Amino acid sequence: MTFRDLPIQRKILLSIVGTVTVVLLVIESVFVFYNWFSVRDALSRNLVAVAEVFSLNTTAALSFADAAAAEEVLSSLRGMPQIGRACLYQGGSDDAPLFASFVRDADSLPCAAEGLKRSTSTLDTLIVAKDVWLGNDKLGHFVIERELSDLWQTTRVDSLLLLAMLGLSVVVAVLISSRLQSIIAAPILGLLDTIRRVSLSSDYSLRAQRSGNDEVGELIDGFNVMLSHIASRDFALEQAQEELKLRIQQADVANEELRRALDDLNRTQQQLVDTEKMAALGGLVAGVAHEVNTPVGVSVTAASTLRAESLTAEKAYSDGQLTNTELKHYFEHCMQSTEIILNNLQRAADLVHSFKQVAVDQTSFERREFCLKSYFDETLLSLRPNFKKTRVQVEIDCDSSIQVNSVPGAISQIFTNLLMNSLLHGYDEGEEGIIRVEVSEQERQIVIRYSDDGHGMEDAVRRKIFEPFFTTRRGVGGSGLGMHIVYNLVTQQLKGKIQVNSVLGEGTEVVISFPSGR
Repeated sequence: MTFRDLPIQRKILLSIVGTVTVVLLVIESVFVFYNWFSVRDALSRNLVAVAEVFSLNTTAALSFADAAAAEEVLSSLRGMPQIGRACLYQGGSDDAPLFASFVRDADSLPCAAEGLKRSTSTLDTLIVAKDVWLGNDKLGHFVIERELSDLWQTTRVDSLLLLAMLGLSVVVAVLISSRLQSIIAAPILGLLDTIRRVSLSSDYSLRAQRSGNDEVGELIDGFNVMLSHIASRDFALEQAQEELKLRIQQADVANEELRRALDDLNRTQQQLVDTEKMAALGGLVAGVAHEVNTPVGVSVTAASTLRAESLTAEKAYSDGQLTNTELKHYFEHCMQSTEIILNNLQRAADLVHSFKQVAVDQTSFERREFCLKSYFDETLLSLRPNFKKTRVQVEIDCDSSIQVNSVPGAISQIFTNLLMNSLLHGYDEGEEGIIRVEVSEQERQIVIRYSDDGHGMEDAVRRKIFEPFFTTRRGVGGSGLGMHIVYNLVTQQLKGKIQVNSVLGEGTEVVISFPSGR
C-alpha cells in the first residue's frame, strides 16, 4: 500500500512524525559534524602551540648535541595522555637523523628514521611538524602526534544524547499528532461517513456536522448545500416524471382518438374521391348521351324518311302506276338515306368507342401507350356539354406525334379536374374566357402548361390549393378535393411534379411535368 492509499489519520501521523524525525536528524547530524570539526580544529591549534613550546625547549639540547637533555624535555609529554609520540630530528637537511623521541607505550608506533616535513591529520590522529631554529640556523625539526580517541568518545556521547532527544521528540510528535488527528481528521471522517450513508441509502436529507470555521468547515457547508440542491432536483425530477407519465397517458389517449379520426378522415376522403369519380363518370355519361343523340337522331330521321318513300313506291307499284322516273327517284333517295344513316351510325359508334375508352381509363389506372393529342380531344369531347352553356373556349396546342407510355386515366382525370376547376372558380356566369393547353416534350419529359385568363387567386389561397377539403366555394359546388386529387395523381401515378402560379385578377397557370415513359 502506498502513502497515497493510507487512511488520513495515518497520513497525519506519518507526516508529523516523519517531518520531526527528518528535521531533527538533519539538525543533529549538522551539530555532530560541526562539533567534531570544531573540536578537532581546537585540538589542532593546541597541538601546534605544544609543538611550538617543545621546539623552543629543545633548542639548547640540539645546539649542544645533548640527546639526554632532549629525551628529558620530551618525557614531560607523558602528562598529556593523548600524545602518542614525539620525535626530534637533528640537522637542516630533508633526511636528518632521529635525535630524540617520546613513545607513550609499546602499542604506540616508534619514530621513523626520517621525520615528516609537514603537518597532516587523519580521522584518528593529528600530526604537527615544527622546525627548530636558533637565530637563522635551522637545528632540526620536531614532530608531535596526538590521538583523537577522546574526540571520538565525546562524539559518541553527544550522538547518544541526541538520539535520546530524537526519540523523546518522536514520542512528543506522536502525542501531538494524535491530538491533531481528532481536530483535523475527525471532521473529514465525519464528512466521509455522511457520504457513505448517502451513497447507500440515497437519502439526500442527511447532513454532515460542521466542527469549525476553517477550510474543512467550508467544505462541509458546500457538501451540505450540494445535498440540498440534489434533494431539490430529485423532488423536481420526480414531479416532472409524474407529469411526464400523465402527459404520456394523455398523449396516448389523444393519439388513439387522432388515429380513429384519421381513419374516419381517410374513409371520408376515399368516399369523396369515389364521389368525384362517379360525378366525373356522370358527366361523361351526360356527354355521351348528348353527343350520341345527334347522329342517332339524324339516322332516325333519315330512316323515317326512307320508310315513307318506300311505302309510297310500294303503293305506286301495287297500283301499277310506278314509272321509271319515280323508280329512279326512289333509288336515289334510298342511296342518300342509307349514306346518311351509315355515316351517322359510324359517327355514333366512334363516339361510343371514345367515351368507352375514357370511361375505362377513369375507373382504372393501368399503363398503356397512347397519343396525347387524341386523348385530350376525346376527354374534351366528353366535357362538351359543360362548355356549351358557357362562353369559355378551350384551345389545345399539342403535336399529334407525341406518344406517351403512361396512365391515361390519371391524365384524363387531371385534365377534367383542371377544366372544371376553371369553370367553377375562374369565370362568372356568362363571362367570356380562353383556356389554353400547351403540351411539349423535353428530354423524355412531358410538360403541360395549362392556363386560363380567369379571376386568378390570392397568394394565401394559392399556397393552400393542394390541401384536402380546402375550397373557396364551400356550399356552392366546391368539395375541396379537386386540386388535391390532381396533386396526388401527378406525384404518385405519373411520378411527376406540379406547380401553380396565379395572380389575383390575371388568371392562373398550372405547370405539370412527368416522364414520357418511352
